[in-house]
Amino acid sequence: MKKKTLSLLIILLIAFTLSCSLFTPEVVTEEEAIPTETVAEPAPVEEAPARTEDGPCNNVLYPLVMGQQMVYKSTGSEGETQLGMTVSNVEGNFATIDMLNISSGIVTQSTAECEAGAIKNYPAVTMGSVLGNMLNGNLTLDYLSGYIAPAEEKFISNDWNLAWTSEYIMNGEITMEEEGETMTITIDNSPMLMNWQTLSTGESVTVPAGTYSNAIKVSRDMTMNVNLDMGLMQLDSVLTLKSTHWFEPYIGMVKMEIDEVNAEMQEMTFPVTLNETMELIEVRPAE
Repeated sequence: MKKKTLSLLIILLIAFTLSCSLFTPEVVTEEEAIPTETVAEPAPVEEAPARTEDGPCNNVLYPLVMGQQMVYKSTGSEGETQLGMTVSNVEGNFATIDMLNISSGIVTQSTAECEAGAIKNYPAVTMGSVLGNMLNGNLTLDYLSGYIAPAEEKFISNDWNLAWTSEYIMNGEITMEEEGETMTITIDNSPMLMNWQTLSTGESVTVPAGTYSNAIKVSRDMTMNVNLDMGLMQLDSVLTLKSTHWFEPYIGMVKMEIDEVNAEMQEMTFPVTLNETMELIEVRPAE
């Protein structure tokens, strides 16, 4: 594979990875793993449960309540991956989330930051969970401003027609192997912006976990100004990724679809089609 082609592929893979990832969690022991028993057949889901408790992490889109477990299925060009997520601890303005890649058995742990019912940071899927052995590395996002999910009061005061942003700085190193070639790239202080917008409410969404009849449909446009340092060659690129998300109030995200990915460099735009979806296949509410 030519270096130019490989470089472009790396950029696109970074965009693909970050579509589901907010930061790289810490690996934890197997004893903290989420149960991996077989998921039962989906059943119709009635109305969303009422808000069970107040607290800075009990968000309308991402309710981080201690003990809640979610199991997701991610389907894309690399195949299917299942991910289990458990809120293992909530203390003050921080929630600890344990994540299990059911295919590999790898357990990771991350901390989400909350503020008066809003979520500033929320981990989803680690790099290795999506891309397997093709791409290895350590990406981190340092929070600058905004929210991943505002508090319910903010939605209500805007009649659920709300736009919001979240800003981060991305750093890290990535190594990729493809057709016998290996390349390591360094990402240094690259800004990333997420623009969110509610599209509709009261949506009916059917996923393996069941049918949800009160879902909130949200779009997300993510832009990354990436400076790639690959030793002998440096590239400046603007990555854009558009996705659609469905949230059932006080249950969480039930579905996500990637709509469009583009990489712009050297005054050229390279579109790529990614049929990536993530669906909820099981939820176990906190007791």
